[in-house]
Amino acid sequence: MLGAHVSIRRVTHRRAVLLLWLLLMAWTSALYLRAALQPPPGRAFAGTFHWIDDFYNYASYVQQAEDGAFLLRNKLLPPAESRPELVNLEWWVVGRMSRLLGYRPFLAYRLFALVATLALVAGVERWLRRAGVPDTHRLPAMVLVLLGGGRGGQLFKFTDLPVFRCLDLAVAVFPFLGILANPHFTAGTALLVWALWAFSAVPGRRGVALGTILGTTLGLVRPYDLALLGAIRALGLAALEPPRRWVRAWAPLLGLVPVLAYDLWLFFGSGQFASFRQGSTFPPWVDFVPALGPAVALALFSLRGTAPEPAARSARAHLWAWAAVAGAIVVARPGAVSLQMLVGAGVPLLVLGAAGLARFPPARTAVFALALSSSAVVATRVLLSDDPHWFVPRERMAAALALRDLCAPGDLLLGPPDVAQFAIGLSRCHALFAHPATPDYEARLSEARAFYGAWSPGERSAWLDQHGVTHLVLPGDAGETPAGWLGADTPFRRAARVGTGAAGLGIYARPRRGPGFGANVQR
Repeated sequence: MLGAHVSIRRVTHRRAVLLLWLLLMAWTSALYLRAALQPPPGRAFAGTFHWIDDFYNYASYVQQAEDGAFLLRNKLLPPAESRPELVNLEWWVVGRMSRLLGYRPFLAYRLFALVATLALVAGVERWLRRAGVPDTHRLPAMVLVLLGGGRGGQLFKFTDLPVFRCLDLAVAVFPFLGILANPHFTAGTALLVWALWAFSAVPGRRGVALGTILGTTLGLVRPYDLALLGAIRALGLAALEPPRRWVRAWAPLLGLVPVLAYDLWLFFGSGQFASFRQGSTFPPWVDFVPALGPAVALALFSLRGTAPEPAARSARAHLWAWAAVAGAIVVARPGAVSLQMLVGAGVPLLVLGAAGLARFPPARTAVFALALSSSAVVATRVLLSDDPHWFVPRERMAAALALRDLCAPGDLLLGPPDVAQFAIGLSRCHALFAHPATPDYEARLSEARAFYGAWSPGERSAWLDQHGVTHLVLPGDAGETPAGWLGADTPFRRAARVGTGAAGLGIYARPRRGPGFGANVQR
């Protein structure tokens, strides 16, 4: 009978994970399918909904992995300034998948998102179980953690507060927004959840080895979360162990030193990836009150009632440590990049809240799950709109796709910011400016505006030569030779043309040896 009982429990756990995963995948995948198959007339889906510039920066590394690279370059820099230095296992895996799928990076990333989401859902279930949430409450508790949020969605819907002040919709502090729009965030949070579980829940050397492997993988996927892992584990142990045992308890974290050293060198020692230290402007701390306040209040329920068993006590100590680190970041605001370390910060709060609600009937947990899911509903309704941020002019995307056939490694593109942004992800071209993290972005953007505006043909031609630009995107129809833009002696020739009329774009390139160059591709 005991064996049968254990078997039933295992099936129940797996069924809960499977149900939530299928729900999330059906929910989010339907939005992507609609966007890809039914864009507004004259528009094309950008491939993702939020953080589009970051997504195409990720795709610039995915593209290199498609070509077989393992050490990756920063394509926001001119080719002469970039070196193969970056190891990112996520982008490498997605790139290899895209190659197998016939060079379809968007499809590869959606398939990667399925796996990353499954890992996160399973990790959340494991932490709920360890924190003391019984089987009877497991499914509504998982809904609470994976769909829950704050009041940001309601503020956006019913007030005139801009979206960047509604942090439920602007910052992925809760899992749903990452699952909806950014597999990179989901993968990082999933690895963090599992690495922390291995260090804290798996006994002996096996736990240390597993935690080190997962932590090292985390450091080669999303280094911000590696810093979180070390801080959370150290603080959790400090809450559980007397001070005289802290050094010995922290010793297993030394296995993460090699990947930490590599990440620190990448961030601070390699000028090529100094942009990784940049981040979004940190919101006022008061904006976190409606975003995180309900989850914090719910987490306080876990402090009431009878003392938990040792395993649950350990789990809750680490969850509170995660919440404390996030709270310290919100209050201290040590820098713009620290906002990256708040991704997933709602997970420990909602797991603790579910543990506190476990002393009530399961329906109580379901009610709270429903009450805190408003931001998920609002985010979904927003994505059902024909927003020009993710439904871009068809010609702009077509230009980037044309460059996929025209660019070779080492080529450098000058184009409008949106076209350049798409091109670094979809082609082999580097770009003079394609993302706000580009070094000297404002200066380069100012020069580019002058190029497309007031400069004379001679000034434009000299500037292209100075920077070594090999590919150029011009508006309208500048002819086979863009003499009006660059002078009669320019070596640039039209390599492709997309669209017609004022919305059309011409793609020009310097001549080089090789079959097929200069074909007048009509798209």
